[in-house]
Amino acid sequence: MTHAVLVCSAVRIPSPRLLDHPLIDRLSVVTEHGHAARYPEGVAVETVGSIRDVDEVLAAAWRIAGRCPIDGVLAPYEVGLPAAGYVRTVLGLTGPDLHTVTLFTNKHVMKQRLSRAGLDLMPFAGAHSDAQVRARAEEFGWPVVVKPAYGGGSKDVAVVADAAELDAWLAAGGGLRPDNPTAVVERPAKVLTEYHCDGVVADGQVRFVVTSCYLEPVLGSIGRGYGTYQLPPDHPGHLAVAELHATAVAALGLRSGVTHLEVFATPDGLRVSEIACRPGGGAIPAAIELRHGVNMLDACVRTSLGLPAFPDSAPAPTHPDARYLGHCGLALRPGVITEITSEQELAQLPGVLRAGLLRGVGDEIAGHIYSASAAGYVHVGADTEQEVRDRLAAVRARYRIRTRPAGAPTEPRVTESRAASLQEPSS
Repeated sequence: MTHAVLVCSAVRIPSPRLLDHPLIDRLSVVTEHGHAARYPEGVAVETVGSIRDVDEVLAAAWRIAGRCPIDGVLAPYEVGLPAAGYVRTVLGLTGPDLHTVTLFTNKHVMKQRLSRAGLDLMPFAGAHSDAQVRARAEEFGWPVVVKPAYGGGSKDVAVVADAAELDAWLAAGGGLRPDNPTAVVERPAKVLTEYHCDGVVADGQVRFVVTSCYLEPVLGSIGRGYGTYQLPPDHPGHLAVAELHATAVAALGLRSGVTHLEVFATPDGLRVSEIACRPGGGAIPAAIELRHGVNMLDACVRTSLGLPAFPDSAPAPTHPDARYLGHCGLALRPGVITEITSEQELAQLPGVLRAGLLRGVGDEIAGHIYSASAAGYVHVGADTEQEVRDRLAAVRARYRIRTRPAGAPTEPRVTESRAASLQEPSS
């Protein structure tokens, strides 16, 4: 009987595919206080004050192991990765250990290692106090990018134009907190194109890799919905980015697992941004499965349990003939949804392969909106790169969401988002 432990923060709701995975006979969960009720009956749940507290998570894992031996630790989301690596190391379990996970999650350490491996990055520096952040920013010159060393979904990442904006970021606790006391300061890139590259690694070798291109840089589109499309294997962009991916995996020493790399195309060439040892966010895994038949979540589970990365007979892709397959996350707005474009209307647009909403009229959107947050996702297929861009643009132009503030009176002010207002960069 295979017993796995899922390490999951309060902000993440695991998919049913993970909670009911066929390779897991018994699932236990470590999550944060107040969120045990979201897990189904039969799942043993231990709660902690913070998933970032590795010692607290380890204590919870020991309690679980005392009831039933653990075969593997699952951490498909960014925030849970360090604690999962710590538990694996202490309990002698398979999967990325604490050392490897640190290289993939601590952005300062990661960038140091990647730079030493010869990869080109934007100039960066680490800082462990407000004074050091200010000093590094002054050395680079304005504007600068500031971010916490540990984090995902572009949370607390900001481009600050001057000392006053930097002080406001620091005052808000942007990157320097007791549980996350290191910040990274970077010179901003002039991004012509932003790529993401998703891979599966087994026995230290990249066994599967696909490169995708965002419609616009992620940092500037948070909350407006993202768009991305996969490049065919003979595309020059894929060939160049996949080579960087292989170098990064080797430099950080991943033996088995899944990866998500971000790369910028700049006037001075390609620049590696960051790489994670987890599946990509949003509908990226679903898009990869549609085009290639590779289930990234399944690969994450299998490698975490010490199993081969791929099953003996992998499911066939649903749309293998789409030379370009793209998808977009539909924009979210805070408040209560009063109007949203229907799945049926979106499904009738040219080239749409799948359309699905996660939110509906009456739902309240609250809390942090991060880079992969979306009201739903639409996947499209196309024969050419321009066609896939045009079809994603058509989806965005048709999509509409209106919200009112939560608790507003009967004649509320509404907020409207039209994806057509998003300006896409040229190819």
